[in-house]
Amino acid sequence: MITNGFSNNHVMLIGYENQENLGLRSIIAYIQKMGYRVHLVPFLSGQEGLVLDEVKKHQPILIGFSLIFQFSIETFSALMRYLRLHHVSAHFTAGGHFPSLRPAETLELIPELDTIVRFEGEETLLDLLRHLESRTDWLSIKGIAYRDNGAIIETPLRPFIENLDALPFVYRNGEPKTIGVIPTASILASRGCHFNCSFCSIRQFYGSLPGKLRRSRSPERVAEEMQILFENKGVRFFSFQDDDFASRSPVQKTWIRAFLKALREKKLSERIKWKISCRVDDVETDLLQEMVKHGLFAIYLGVESGNETGLNTLNKQVSVQKNQDTIALVKDFNLALSIGFMLFDPSSTASSVVENINFLEWVGQDGYFPINFCKMLPYAGTPIEQQLRESGRLTGTITHPDYEFLTEDINWYAFLVQRVFMRRNFSDTGVIRLQNTDFEYRLANAFDPETITSGEIERLRTLISRSNTLAIQTLRELLEAIETMGAEEFFREENTLLSIADREWSGEVEIQEENHRIISALWSRRKDINSALA
Repeated sequence: MITNGFSNNHVMLIGYENQENLGLRSIIAYIQKMGYRVHLVPFLSGQEGLVLDEVKKHQPILIGFSLIFQFSIETFSALMRYLRLHHVSAHFTAGGHFPSLRPAETLELIPELDTIVRFEGEETLLDLLRHLESRTDWLSIKGIAYRDNGAIIETPLRPFIENLDALPFVYRNGEPKTIGVIPTASILASRGCHFNCSFCSIRQFYGSLPGKLRRSRSPERVAEEMQILFENKGVRFFSFQDDDFASRSPVQKTWIRAFLKALREKKLSERIKWKISCRVDDVETDLLQEMVKHGLFAIYLGVESGNETGLNTLNKQVSVQKNQDTIALVKDFNLALSIGFMLFDPSSTASSVVENINFLEWVGQDGYFPINFCKMLPYAGTPIEQQLRESGRLTGTITHPDYEFLTEDINWYAFLVQRVFMRRNFSDTGVIRLQNTDFEYRLANAFDPETITSGEIERLRTLISRSNTLAIQTLRELLEAIETMGAEEFFREENTLLSIADREWSGEVEIQEENHRIISALWSRRKDINSALA
């Protein structure tokens, strides 16, 4: 029975859950605390029928959709259209970066929506839900957008939640996901970021209201949540989803040391491992050493570019040398490592691309971790999207924005790179699978060093180096061919293009076959790893 006098009607929240959607799960925990029943429905394209079954089963009065970026709008628009065609009359609302920053465009793109919940969703969604339940006018509540006789109405924004400790721990259901046999959980210690990288919408999302650009939970509260997950769910690995788990500011350094103290006091330091994401200029030797002693196992670095022009375009406020120094430092600590890297950005030229390729060769030739790369995309609301629009270079559509490069040869080169590396870079049968193998081996070795032999580690490093070297060779050959022959002539010489692409594709097939043998060898020892965790 629902408490606080509320009805038995459900709230349903729908979103991607390839990893725990902490935004939705925080909202669920908050609304449940206020006495409502909430049902979470993970969604992937093609599962509209499953969602409809859940709606019929639970009969929610409010359905919320998580639209983090504009690339998911078409998928969720099709879902909402499907539900409406099957006579679902619940109130539809949506939240996320794109709807918050571009409410009018979102409502235009998705006519099935009734409202948009802008920016942080906990208090606004609860307010909307109470009005819907009591059948009272919700048009003036803070933090929403909606249509009114063809006009888009945006109500005054609701202030951000100042004290994140006042929120309950995020909703957790079922058994935790695993990496191999090791139970894992995503966790969040903060919201927001102090920096303003030109390609990132985090600053725009959290900087839309007066107040702190970054708010943190107390270190004791974070450690308490980790302890509960460790004791109740057996979680041994925690992946922090903070946009910047920063150590650069004195305030954050103090926070981290207090957090490490809390882990030690709860006797977690030697029993768990954890991963963070941060900038290269956040990493300092002394503090990194302390973090490693208390379980830090992996770092994702926002490197983004290997040339100075690209770093300036992306407003990273660091140098190539700093990128190299930090990567070398992380390797010295033998931490699992992955990096964000954009081979292309709006300033890309042939020379800057060569510098980026050289950087990837430097970072990847030792096989320490699998390299990956992409083209910078102009997310809605970012400074670089605005710059591209003003200069007339923004192309594509609202849901799939793009841009032209400064020269036609780079336009064609980027097109070819995307096609040749599509499967390697972006499918779960490509380098992502190799990254997962690397991570799983490192994590198994961290909890049970006797499980992994030095020969097996060397075998994996050699395979990763092969993959990295093959990619670098292919990138160079494609660029050299276009520069030498010109794009038009290169496309006419179909055999040259196909020979380069075929070597990349066939080489990756061989690498993945070997990767499968390596990971299968680890899986055969799952019982040994389980015993070490006990």
